Amino acid sequence: MAETLLDKNLAQLRRTEPELAERLRTAEPGAATGLEWSASKAGPLTAAVTQDGKPIALASRYDPVAEAGKLIEQVDLKRHAGVVALGMGLGYHVSLLAERMSAGAALLIVYEPDLPLLRAVLERIDHSAWLGRFNVILADERMDRAALIARIEPFSGELTQGTILITHPPSRQRFGPQLAAFGQLVTDALGYCKTNVATALVNASRTIHNLALNLPYYAAGAMTDDLFNAARGCPAVCVGAGPSLAKNVALLADPAVRRNVVVVSAQTTLKPLLDRGIEPDFVTALDYSGISTRFYEGLPPLPGVTLVAEPLAHPSILEAFPGPKRVTHHRFLDKLLGDLARPSVPIAPGSTVAHLSFYLAQHLGCDPIILIGQDLGFSDGLYYCPGTAIHDVWAPELGAFNTLEMMEWQRVVRHRNHLQKVPDIDGRDIYSDEQMLTYHKQFERDFAQATQRVIDASEGGMAKEHTVRMPLAEALRQYALQPAPTLPMPREGFDAQRLQQVEAFIARLAEEIDDLRRASRRTLPLLKEMRDHHEDQARVNRLYDRITPLRRRVEQLQHAFMVVNELNTVGVFKRVRADRAIEHAKAGSLEEQRLRLERDVENVDWLIQSCDEASRIFREARQNLTQRRKDAKEELTTNTRRHEAEGENDGRDEKVGLKSLKATAALWVIGALCSFGLLFFVSSCLRGFPTIA
Repeated sequence: MAETLLDKNLAQLRRTEPELAERLRTAEPGAATGLEWSASKAGPLTAAVTQDGKPIALASRYDPVAEAGKLIEQVDLKRHAGVVALGMGLGYHVSLLAERMSAGAALLIVYEPDLPLLRAVLERIDHSAWLGRFNVILADERMDRAALIARIEPFSGELTQGTILITHPPSRQRFGPQLAAFGQLVTDALGYCKTNVATALVNASRTIHNLALNLPYYAAGAMTDDLFNAARGCPAVCVGAGPSLAKNVALLADPAVRRNVVVVSAQTTLKPLLDRGIEPDFVTALDYSGISTRFYEGLPPLPGVTLVAEPLAHPSILEAFPGPKRVTHHRFLDKLLGDLARPSVPIAPGSTVAHLSFYLAQHLGCDPIILIGQDLGFSDGLYYCPGTAIHDVWAPELGAFNTLEMMEWQRVVRHRNHLQKVPDIDGRDIYSDEQMLTYHKQFERDFAQATQRVIDASEGGMAKEHTVRMPLAEALRQYALQPAPTLPMPREGFDAQRLQQVEAFIARLAEEIDDLRRASRRTLPLLKEMRDHHEDQARVNRLYDRITPLRRRVEQLQHAFMVVNELNTVGVFKRVRADRAIEHAKAGSLEEQRLRLERDVENVDWLIQSCDEASRIFREARQNLTQRRKDAKEELTTNTRRHEAEGENDGRDEKVGLKSLKATAALWVIGALCSFGLLFFVSSCLRGFPTIA
């Protein structure tokens, strides 16, 4: 059977949207009621649809392609790395956009709420040139927030450089509310992406610094591999710091309940749990800042509570925690260490400790996963659950005219420009902010993808899609029916041999970074001279010959270059933007050369600054590894001496015991002999006396 045009289009669409392609394949043919096709005067097909007794033209009857060109005139790909087409119609404007947008340089999102029309269009018009491209998303009404965020997240950097929404007029006439709702969905998702990108740009240096200083834990300490599926099928309770936590957390204080669940606490809620007599199995941490050590101040030793930290957490957190420690897998550190990296089962990185707690529960194999204190909003006008560590920080400021509730409300309204009213689980209005709304979207994406049953037992805050709402008492009654398994504990200390190997590796890396910086500094003035005299091609060629050996040297330092680029997020961001501007500048050859040289000058300048920062970070990391190795060696020596001393003491005790045993035996013999002698003497005496009749 010959391939139809629909088959051809769906074969391409199936590469990126298999579920939508299958629904289109099985949709009823001819279901688009009131649709009439005809040839336009310019030749391409056009169509009209009857709605409410009135015909609506889906494209021009004269020249639909020219009309589509006018519709997308406002798109400037030098400024817009993302384009959202609200309404596909017959798809001519989408085809033109896709043709202008090179693969991977930008993202095109196409939304069409009319599935029967979409099938009818794919039966008649060939869109296989753009369907199935990885930078094109075709969505219908089933696309929700979680799915959209998952699809656009790889393009976060590009989308923050400019996104434009284009509305197809006939589609707006037919489906105005649906297009507006999807436009808002896209806007919300873009806000999530911008937050993530802004965080990455601002925190790049701090992140690499923390990762480098936590290398001893990552390369020679305990990780999370042996926790994988260690609690399969056991219920987990993930504890967040939302105000509603106070309503139900006391249920976990019952020993009969506590032993039947795995409790994963965010670091924010560790003290409130301990104050209530609840010792969690795990505490999660990932904060960049050392201020988070306040969550561990004044804690007693916690040998039964394991800290699970992302290696980007501030090193002081791992130092401050008074119990066993583990770190999670990290992509950059594996790339950094290369062959020295240990194979591991990754846990997804968390945006917050609440997300990390959820991912840890999944890693453990827990099912169901029960959430409490996950408000993601300011329930009852409060920011935190009572008893969190921040309240201890505020304590000196409290008084008759400055209560804890007042300070909580001040914390909320401090971000008044970012506050939004949202409905809570009971339909009442509460405030949330832009950051929490972003976290809410990520949670819903995670819950949509989870294979475990997710129960939202938070008794306040925002409702969450893809969860089952249930009071904590009921969830515990249904699922906490048998004791949780004994969980493996991490080994103490560091592997001294691995510390030594990583120390030598980081020393070599620091030298390569210095070499890269020298090559970049020698390159920069040559590039500037080429830019300033780009019209003198003979001079440019001579300068290029001088740059060539420097470029070859940089190519030999690819590992160091990769590491530095992780720090150079701003420079890479600017280069991507410059590349897109050059691509769409339509400049002559000399002008394009000047633009590229201008880009390279800025890029190398940022690279030099990043080399300076990387050199400082990895020299500090090497010093830290050296000290850790010495400490580990001293600890090993101390332990060896202690064991030897204990062995000698055992030997002396054994000799003393033997002597004591011999002395005891001798005394026993003497005593026995004496007793026998006395008995003999008495017997002899008795025999010598006359018998009295």
